[in-house]
Amino acid sequence: METVSPEALESTRTLNARNRAELLRAIDRVTQARAAACRGVHPSTISRDLAVLQEHIDLLGQFGLQITPTDSMVVDPSELEALESMAYKYLETRRQQRAKGSQS
Repeated sequence: METVSPEALESTRTLNARNRAELLRAIDRVTQARAAACRGVHPSTISRDLAVLQEHIDLLGQFGLQITPTDSMVVDPSELEALESMAYKYLETRRQQRAKGSQS
């Protein structure tokens, strides 16, 4: 059996908690009755499906996957790093321009 570090276990637990919370928020937004109507099934089918989904949702976290709403913007760490670098360069240039302007 493969051993997993305590940090990796905690990270997975945190991600699982976020996934469960996001699922519950989505259920509150959409409602089971509306989901059933959209699928053309009885609401009890949605209830059964959600029970199964909640049993398996931790698998998403174990595979490093996260649930996000469709209107969310997901940014890759390398994209975030590039954005931070560009923002830093921009702000540094602005600071230097202000410093030159106050010397005049």
